[in-house]
Amino acid sequence: MIRIATHEDIDALVDLGCRFMFESGYARHLAVNPQAQATLAKMLIDAPNGMVLVDERGGRAVGMIGVIATIHPHSGDSVISELFWYVAPERRGLGIKLLLKAEQWGRENSIELSITVAPNDEVCALYERLGYEKLETQYIKRL
Repeated sequence: MIRIATHEDIDALVDLGCRFMFESGYARHLAVNPQAQATLAKMLIDAPNGMVLVDERGGRAVGMIGVIATIHPHSGDSVISELFWYVAPERRGLGIKLLLKAEQWGRENSIELSITVAPNDEVCALYERLGYEKLETQYIKRL
């Protein structure tokens, strides 16, 4: 069941976020910081321009997506930006429903564009199948 997240979901969101960091390889480049993840989840749950969805199966959160609606700094277009999206490996395939619900939320709030990030080529291919087009590539360097 996909539903809007509440404060009671924050611990589960942090657990899923930490799993994402380790499984995706992000933990090689970024600190795994449960407090920062909890702060982000709370901010998005509370923000009128934020939204977090949880996919709950058998009373347990197995997937999540968090987006924020904003204005693109270069064009002025309204956008939703995906800040996190993760589904436990045993539930993969259902994650598309989370993204589609986030897009629906964007349309219901008169948002023009959806911007996402892809950690690997498999996710890039998924986005392209869903009608997304590549805009730019992101890099990271420790200073």
